[in-house]
Amino acid sequence: MRALENIMSKIREARKRDSRVVPFELNKISEAIHRAQLSVGPGDRTYARELAEVVEHFLCTEVAGGRDDGIPHIEEIQDVVEKVLMARPDCGEVAKSYILYRRKRELLRETLEVRREKKTLPDGGGRSSARHGGLPSVEKTDAGVSTWKKASITAALIREADLDPSLAEEIAASVEAKVLRTGILLISTSLIRELVDNELFERGYDAKLKKQAPLSLPKYDMEELIHGGGAGGRAPREAERRIAREILLQYSLDEVFSPEVARAHRSGRFYVHSLRDPLRCYRIRTALDEAVAGGLTGLQVLVSREVRLTCGTSSVMPPGVLSPGAVFEMDFSDTGGLEILGKLLEVARRAETAPSCIIRLSSFAAEEFYPLAGRLLELAAAGAAVELLPPVCGDFPGGAAPLIVAGKVTLNLPRAAYRSARKAGASIENELDEIVDLAVKGLLERTSFISRLCSDVDSPLAGLRGLSGPGVGGIEQEWAGIVGVVGLNECVSYLSGSQLHEAPEAMDKGLELIERLAEKLRAEQGRLGLKLVLEESRNRGELRRLQELDGRLYPEFVSGLVEAGHLYTDGVRARERDPLDAIEFDVPLLRSVVPRGGVVGAGLDLCELDQRQLSEFVAEALELSSAQKKRRLERAEEPSIEELKKSKKSAPEGDGARWTIPGPQGSEERR
Repeated sequence: MRALENIMSKIREARKRDSRVVPFELNKISEAIHRAQLSVGPGDRTYARELAEVVEHFLCTEVAGGRDDGIPHIEEIQDVVEKVLMARPDCGEVAKSYILYRRKRELLRETLEVRREKKTLPDGGGRSSARHGGLPSVEKTDAGVSTWKKASITAALIREADLDPSLAEEIAASVEAKVLRTGILLISTSLIRELVDNELFERGYDAKLKKQAPLSLPKYDMEELIHGGGAGGRAPREAERRIAREILLQYSLDEVFSPEVARAHRSGRFYVHSLRDPLRCYRIRTALDEAVAGGLTGLQVLVSREVRLTCGTSSVMPPGVLSPGAVFEMDFSDTGGLEILGKLLEVARRAETAPSCIIRLSSFAAEEFYPLAGRLLELAAAGAAVELLPPVCGDFPGGAAPLIVAGKVTLNLPRAAYRSARKAGASIENELDEIVDLAVKGLLERTSFISRLCSDVDSPLAGLRGLSGPGVGGIEQEWAGIVGVVGLNECVSYLSGSQLHEAPEAMDKGLELIERLAEKLRAEQGRLGLKLVLEESRNRGELRRLQELDGRLYPEFVSGLVEAGHLYTDGVRARERDPLDAIEFDVPLLRSVVPRGGVVGAGLDLCELDQRQLSEFVAEALELSSAQKKRRLERAEEPSIEELKKSKKSAPEGDGARWTIPGPQGSEERR
């Protein structure tokens, strides 16, 4: 049917040398004849057009009719052009010029070779990257050399620069013409890349040019990644992993996030977590039973941070449940808390990997504290990392429902305070609003990117679709983004002149800022349909770059901290280090914030306590956190914190039990 359509009317399609079918363009034949005329004398466009129409007539009657699909090949079209020109007595010289030009192009295509630079991929193989920087993919021959293929440039421009096919072919033809005019017989892929980039730039396709830009590392950085592990350097696999992750970091900042979000990260206004892991979500939170049924190990390879498993009395704990990266969450407001800890203890004693546990305590009856303390000490003895939270702290939305956290962005709160001081007419409130808007923008971009990966049936992340469902505005209803905070104490200290634990005004300012952030996220969550969680961030590892950057940009504000050997405090925590006193300052700030790290007994080594000491400590900590005791800073005529410590140290012994609470500066005795 297609062949009959081409024969009964004018030719509509033609087949290229690479077998692609493209629209038949009579003007191209006319232009080729006109150029041949000009090469031997004056040209006549009207006559060239008439000759092209004769060529089309022959194609319809002789060539296309002999093909099943009725589509003539480019070589057949050029053969007909030669015949038509040679048949005309007045076109002898024109025919000769056309034939010689055609033969010259054919020889150049056959002899021109593409020399590919040998670039080792991060996976350690000796293969060269056919797609590095958007280069055309060519069929390799011996010694890394392949024949010229204009179609490879066209295909790469369509696939990687997202160009319209006709425009991609036009640019590829222009590049080929420039190459052939040089008369060179060997060309490198780097030169082809430059020619394509120049062509895109000259035509105003700057955005398309960005997609062609290569990702690379300076040689110095590469050598540091290879040899920076000590005298013997790093193990090959570790060096390869680090190099690959640095390339992925560049990709994240260039492709996953918008320029303004990337700029805020680079400048230190906030920190975007897991930039080196763009192909994995940040965290998964789901019920233990669902994770076991779906294959716990399969979930853990999909996250860059951790899999949090909520446990209940009916939870089954198979031997492999303690794989690295799993964190157990237990809420003791549910019945059977001791039973859950017992199951976990049995598994921990048999497994090689010690568990990490986050235990949200509740107001127990007095007789329950002692057995709880015993179970906690047994877990600690088995190597478990135990974090205890009071019941009033912030929590993730949805209870035990599955929650997929696409990413986390941590706000640099001290920087917001410093900026508000330097900028005329600025305020800390405006600075926070601005940086939260940028952070939420980044979380939306990250969620959108991960969601696209999940929608690909061949992607490893496709398995996450079983944990979520369709939501508002294209955002999955069980997806979330985390806005982290670090350095609230230093932020407030700069604004008020006092640290959180030093004056009621400082604490009030801290509470005001945190509530403003929480309210802002609630409003954004309702508008966007993406769950937004306010969470602490620990000032560890690469997050410390925020203070380093602040030290360079705002030395007048940060130098005092550096001289005192102080780092920005974790999350919203006060610098008060006494385990019980810290609870009174931390808990009010944590009511709207999900804690990152333990609150009850933070900094304590449980193995240093006996069962009775720990049970009484937990009882007093819960009493303090439940606001049954007011903050000491608000009590009228109360002695200072230091005076209270001294009075407790010098208090006479009574009939009550005493226990030792080791702290960072030694130990203190409490009654």
